[in-house]
Amino acid sequence: MRLIHSPVKRSKAYEATLQKLGGKDAKLFSTLREALTFCAVLGYKERRRVPLDPNAGTEDIAGAQYQLNEAVDTIFALALAESKTSDILRPDREKDCVQIYEEYANGGLELVQSWIERFADVDVEDAVWRGLTAIGVKPASGVKPVADIVAPVF
Repeated sequence: MRLIHSPVKRSKAYEATLQKLGGKDAKLFSTLREALTFCAVLGYKERRRVPLDPNAGTEDIAGAQYQLNEAVDTIFALALAESKTSDILRPDREKDCVQIYEEYANGGLELVQSWIERFADVDVEDAVWRGLTAIGVKPASGVKPVADIVAPVF
């Protein structure tokens, strides 16, 4: 496991969504780092790489939050998968790896935000599960599947 020294940024545009997913009061993830990592993997799966909008503002997460945990592995795994060359893993390319992670996390947050808006009648956890089901993700065995999505009749 490698350490990173660069700060990881997140867009303030999706701060409310991130806070709903992770942190002390959230049900899905106990930390914002875990929620952001989930969003980065989701963004990669759905090929949603969205650059951070400098006009929306960003929030830095100290690189230390990504030390000695699986999130740093995810940063490098996403960069390797995206670039398809091991050159991306050179120490002088760390910022490129972090940027790839940030942009996929931003894309994942954008997708989760759309699910929350689409399924506004349910809590955040149900909205995320419904969204995951809609893109073909199946719950692990032992996890109660979300009921089928029923389109409203107008």
